[in-house]
Amino acid sequence: MRLPLFFLLPCLLAAQDATAPPATYEGRTIAQTMHWQGAGWLIRHKREREEAATRMREELRLKPGMAVCDLGSGNGYHTLPMAEEVGAEGKVYAIDIQPEMLDLLRQRADGRNLENIECIVSTPLDPKIPAGSCDLILLVDVYHEFSHPVEMLAGIRKALKPDGTVVLVEYRAEDESVPIKPEHKMSKAQITRELNLNGFKLVREFDGLPWQHMMFFGRAEP
Repeated sequence: MRLPLFFLLPCLLAAQDATAPPATYEGRTIAQTMHWQGAGWLIRHKREREEAATRMREELRLKPGMAVCDLGSGNGYHTLPMAEEVGAEGKVYAIDIQPEMLDLLRQRADGRNLENIECIVSTPLDPKIPAGSCDLILLVDVYHEFSHPVEMLAGIRKALKPDGTVVLVEYRAEDESVPIKPEHKMSKAQITRELNLNGFKLVREFDGLPWQHMMFFGRAEP
């Protein structure tokens, strides 16, 4: 499988900020963000088979009343079922850098009568998640596209509750059989190095997904 053309379209979103984005971070090429016009690919029928999305979300161990975040939510493939799991007493922050993605998400949420989702437009330097608000922050195939990973990780760390968890799901760079372009993959070693450098510690892993790593990080003590 080859990534669709829209993965290669420059979003030019980072150019709106005065801080020029780096081309690499810790030896890794930073991938370009998928354009919102390709949003249909996010809800493709075969995604469940390719990514075992339901099984992945089971590993989040969400409970009613939790406050969670889908960072890089796109049009809500994971946001909507997460909102159903945390229930009316819970909350899901849907964060995306492209407002058009969030417009699509709102349409889908309205169709399922979900009222516990707050949509927030982020920037390349700030996820815009309220400080100390989240029990869990989920990033599915999105961290590798951050143009400013250090600043974004600082914002993520600030947004977690003291015992909160950030969960990275990324295509496995160690596995050549995973049919994704190299710049859209990450190895466990690379993920761990980058998160450790930015104030996080690995607390759990799940290795049962077809193509992806699933790694859980908590805040490390200063």
